Amino acid sequence: MMLRVRGFTLIELMIALAIFAFLLMLAGPMYAQFLANSQIRNGAEAMLNGVQKAQAIAVHGNTWARLLIDPTTGTGGWQVLQTIEGSEPSPPNPIQVYTLQDGAPKTAVTTVPADAREVTFDGFGRVVLNSARDPADTTATLTCIKVTHAGGTRPLNVAISGPGIAANKGIKLCDPSVAATEPQGCPAGCG
Repeated sequence: MMLRVRGFTLIELMIALAIFAFLLMLAGPMYAQFLANSQIRNGAEAMLNGVQKAQAIAVHGNTWARLLIDPTTGTGGWQVLQTIEGSEPSPPNPIQVYTLQDGAPKTAVTTVPADAREVTFDGFGRVVLNSARDPADTTATLTCIKVTHAGGTRPLNVAISGPGIAANKGIKLCDPSVAATEPQGCPAGCG
């Protein structure tokens, strides 16, 4: 009587490994793009959370709150500073700080206007010009934050209503590739 041994032959094992390697080779670029797009989403949501946090602190304290953006790729982020009775301590004491290194390490943040790095909210949650907060401050008020990634295909923006953008549109996360007339589209000046 012949005894039959069960298992895989070396050839069968090599064919299975070749198929597995081929599938990994096909899935690798898609996975890298998926990771890049998820980092864009995380970075854009983090920027949106910073803007909303500054606005909420201003309304809650019935005072002015300022959001400072650091656009450094990978390590940038934001800080929320509160103005108490019309003045900030020197140096400013941030209420909350977030770095993109935590959730979106390879994202790039671009501000609109290009030289704008801050936006200030009053006690009603409205955008205040930088010059109204500090007459010596002639920098532009931040109206849009663009978040991109070198490997990503879908950039996202955070639109901030106020000077330079259609008033009373609020703060929103928007997709610049969608028409401005669509709900998820960016308003003029932020697309």
